[in-house]
Amino acid sequence: MNHISKRLQKALEAIQTWPADRQEAAAEVLEQMNRLATAPYELSQEERADLEEALAEARRGEFASDAEVAAMFARHGL
Repeated sequence: MNHISKRLQKALEAIQTWPADRQEAAAEVLEQMNRLATAPYELSQEERADLEEALAEARRGEFASDAEVAAMFARHGL
């Protein structure tokens, strides 16, 4: 039996009042969540290349300094 929680139903009703572009963004998030629940995530070629480069940097011992990490956190308000 399929059932939508009251909380989700309320959210879906609210979403109907949003502009089309925001509704599309919400739909994309839900579609991604559904894909993650039903199939393994597949890296894009760009993601795979980024990951391979990051792994190579780690193997070479190339890590961000404490100052670089602190600056990143500061940029993102963390």
